[in-house]
Order: sequence, then structure tokens, then C-alpha cells
Amino acid sequence: MATRVVVPLLILGLASASAQAGVKGTCSFKGKNLVFVDGVAAMAPDPFEKTKKIPQLWFMSVALPVGALAGKKPDEFDDVLTEHSFDKDSTSLELRLDQAGTLVEMLQLYVPPGTSQSMSSNEVGKLTLKAPIKARATGSWTLADDDMKCNLSFDLVMGATGPAAPAPKPWGTPLPAGGGEPGKVYMAMHRATLAGDVDAMLKMATKERAAEMQKARKEPEFAGMLEMIKAFEPAEVHVVSGQANAQKAELIIAGKDSDGSSMTGTANLVMEGGAWRIEKVETKSKSK
Repeated sequence: MATRVVVPLLILGLASASAQAGVKGTCSFKGKNLVFVDGVAAMAPDPFEKTKKIPQLWFMSVALPVGALAGKKPDEFDDVLTEHSFDKDSTSLELRLDQAGTLVEMLQLYVPPGTSQSMSSNEVGKLTLKAPIKARATGSWTLADDDMKCNLSFDLVMGATGPAAPAPKPWGTPLPAGGGEPGKVYMAMHRATLAGDVDAMLKMATKERAAEMQKARKEPEFAGMLEMIKAFEPAEVHVVSGQANAQKAELIIAGKDSDGSSMTGTANLVMEGGAWRIEKVETKSKSK
């Protein structure tokens, strides 16, 4: 799943309290000290043989938000955790065990903003378990490599997804079907963006965003930028619901990208000069 924050005129779980109730330790990697505070364990598909499931452990330096894995199957954990690493600048360490769950055969380390390291062998580091992996994975893992050293302990429930995230409290009045006046403005912006109608887009932008685009419009690469904006705009979209007060509005949107992938997101508008203006649009797309 890819996340995009789009200002239409511009260029582009688990509660940590559970912490799956037990991750502690650090790794050192090329002079950096990496502290892990949260973790997940599951029987998940072997990336090289999808029909086979193997024990896998994931460790994060930034705790997962409540509800991050709610409703997810172990097959989906890796996508969620990868997105978490990118969104929250979280260091992540994945350990893939042998099918018997007695030793680590492969590790993948990601250190923001873009450093990664992988190791594979008959045995990577030393895994010590208090009991065979069944309902829980409890033990420790150490590594003493030239570039990377680790000492981690863990007590993780296998396949635990944590509680669902609490529903956000409404701050405004629910909008009618289609999003009311804010919805009309958003849909007009959507049509203008697909058409590449910059003048129309400017009229529906906040003053700040409009000024930024007017400045960008003078640049020689603006034509290419505009094509990129059009490419990122959903091919089909509708307003699912929304809320508003006198100063701001939020729309829940859904639709499809140009490749047919489903997308969901939010559009935020503010009242300026007696009219609704687009401030920000954030979407998430799930590849087919």
C-alpha cells in the first residue's frame, strides 16, 4: 500500500503499551545505535516460497500506533510494517526463521532515510528460545558481525493484531450525501486537475497554495510537474462522508487510480473569503 500526501496544486496494532508486551534491546550498525521498542511475530509466507509459512519476527524503533494491525492477516503484516517504517522514520529489523523455528536464516534491516542491510546463511546470529514457538515467541537473539551487532530480547504473541483504533471523535457537523458545498469544491478540483486546468485549480486553492503554484508556474519544468500531478490524481473518486464547522471541512473519499487500484483518503478544506478552498488531500492506494 502506498501513501501519498497531495496538495492538489502542488507537487507532490498494536499499542506500544502492549509493545507486544516485550521487546528490549539494541543493534549497532555502522556507528549508529538502534534502540528497538516494539515488535510483532507471526507465521507468515516465505517471500521465496509463498505457499510455505515460516516464523517471522519484526522489531521497530518507533512503536506501532493502536490499531495498526487490527483486522489484518499475518500475510499483510509485512506491508503494514514497511509502511510504518517509511511514514514514521522507524528503523525496522525483520528476522526470518527456519520452518522449525529454531534458528534465524535471514535478516533485513532498514534504517531511515534509506539504508538497508540483509544477511542470509544457514544460521544468522544466535537465537535462544525459552520454549518452542507456538502461541508465543519468547527468547533472545544476538549477532556479532563486523558491520552489525545486536542483543535483543522479546516476548511476543504469535499473530497478535492488538486492539482496534478508537473511533475519532467528531469535531463538526456531518455533511450531507456528496459532501455538501465542500464536496462540490473538491469534485470541481478533481475535474480541473485531471484536465490540467491550472486557472481553475488556482481558484479553488487556499491563498498560500495558489501563491506557491503561481511561483512554480514560472519554472521551465512546470509542464512536467503538471503531468505528474495529473498522474497522481485518482481516475475515479467520490465523497463517502464528511464533517464541517464554520472554519474547516474534512471529506472522506474513495475511488480508483488510473491503474484500477482502489484508493481511499481525506480532503481537507478551509473557509477563505467566504468560500471553501482545498488545503490538502491525502490518499492511500492499494495495488491490485
